[in-house]
Amino acid sequence: MPSFEISFEVFCGTCGAGLCNQSDSRKSRHRGEDQVTVEVCQFCIDKAEAPLRDRIEELEQLLEEAREQIPA
Repeated sequence: MPSFEISFEVFCGTCGAGLCNQSDSRKSRHRGEDQVTVEVCQFCIDKAEAPLRDRIEELEQLLEEAREQIPA
């Protein structure tokens, strides 16, 4: 099969951050076809984790309050 090299830029489809430094090219394992792998954008990870961090803080506060109510 003929092949050729192309250059292209990679951006996060959600926030638009450039991902060229978090991308790599390789051949697929089974068919030997060209592939691009891209790490998850850190901005989008942080955005997704923010509500979880807030909930963890709430639960930690509830746990601390419950511990304070236990008689010694």
